Amino acid sequence: MVCFFKVNCKKTYIFARMEKPKRPRIQNTNGAVVEDTLEFKANCASKNAQCIHTYDELKVELWCDKHYHHRRTFGDSSGEREGIEIEGVQELIIKSFKYLLDIYLRGIPFKFINFFDPANPDKKKERVVLKEVLEDGTLNIVAEIHYLDTSQFEVTIITAMKTDDFKVADGQYSLRVTKGRILLNRMIRNSMNTVYTLDL
Repeated sequence: MVCFFKVNCKKTYIFARMEKPKRPRIQNTNGAVVEDTLEFKANCASKNAQCIHTYDELKVELWCDKHYHHRRTFGDSSGEREGIEIEGVQELIIKSFKYLLDIYLRGIPFKFINFFDPANPDKKKERVVLKEVLEDGTLNIVAEIHYLDTSQFEVTIITAMKTDDFKVADGQYSLRVTKGRILLNRMIRNSMNTVYTLDL
């Protein structure tokens, strides 16, 4: 059997498929098994495929709005805000961005990415609430996500608060992260509705 494989639509490589024993594992001097990068093995599409490239060029910029910066650094009218340190906030945003993309790519129709229009900078933008249930309360982050270019995104922390009764606006989406489950919710007429559940 002959398989045709195209790269960048410029050249066609022809591979002859022959029955032969599997390539032996390579061992280093310490006796540990070294992965054979030329091995043909099963992937999601084929029982006999070879990995030729890994694309890992997704770029996400993380920004913080001055409102969040001041609330974290100086507090507000309610006093100093605890539990919204940048380390925990950043960790939740990174996890949430991956889960949001995961759910979106499964065909769930919801909008969380904005396409900035310089001609109309005041156009209403979508903001998503990211929630993580912790032992000492729920961390809530309001984030605005923008498409910059192919494989490039910008995430801005608008504000953050650790409380169990954070208000979500009508029509707004929220992503709730727990130890074993991810919930994509939407507030509709003062009622929180689950749009999608992702078990971890």
